Amino acid sequence: MDALGPLELIAAAVALMAAYAVRGTAGFGGQTIAVPLLTLLMPITVVVPAVTVLTVVSSIVHWLQDWNKIAWREIARLMPFTLLGVLIGLYLFDRFDPRTLTRALGVFVVLYACFALMSASRTVAAPSRLLRPLGPVLSAAAGAIGTVFGSGAGPLYVIYLNSLRLEKDCFRVTITTILTFQAVVRVVGYGHLGFYDWPVLYLIAAGFPMMLIGARLGHYLGGRIDQRRFNLSVGVLLMAVGAGLVFKSP
Repeated sequence: MDALGPLELIAAAVALMAAYAVRGTAGFGGQTIAVPLLTLLMPITVVVPAVTVLTVVSSIVHWLQDWNKIAWREIARLMPFTLLGVLIGLYLFDRFDPRTLTRALGVFVVLYACFALMSASRTVAAPSRLLRPLGPVLSAAAGAIGTVFGSGAGPLYVIYLNSLRLEKDCFRVTITTILTFQAVVRVVGYGHLGFYDWPVLYLIAAGFPMMLIGARLGHYLGGRIDQRRFNLSVGVLLMAVGAGLVFKSP
């Protein structure tokens, strides 16, 4: 990995702080912002394993605050299918070259941005009659997508959990917990495949203080922002970043 210049380092630091501020506010979405922005600056095979570790660490605060509100029964229902999806994702992440993964991430981010813009003003939930059949499908897809792209798993779990009408704090800590369990399995998988080399470890060490600052900011901002405007802003940002990834030079 080529060394980053001062402006690129500042951009990477801001991206991490913004991403974990979002995660601290909503309980998910940090990786969806961090991974595409950082992949504009460095290889995806460095970004995804590093951001996954930072996500695990950032979840500790949520657990300490609201661990007694976690909906464990729903997590137990979804985890076997999440694990299956992670195994599929690890196979794909190891099989394809970084350039292909980067362009695929760009396409995925653009599609995700379209979804975010269309659903900015409403809550997306699965129909109650399809809730149980859709749970395993959404969970397996979340595991695979999260592993390959390092992001994008959260909204799939959100569609399922929204249908359960959980209390706000319960919803936030439950989705944080299942995403963390998924991330821990991914860390083990990336490590087994040999992705934790020195550039990845450097990014983890450098990103750790940025993650802490962002998480603290997110905790402060929780409930103080207009959710609709926030969702629209994220959608527009991701649309531009996704296009940049599709056309990123090798």
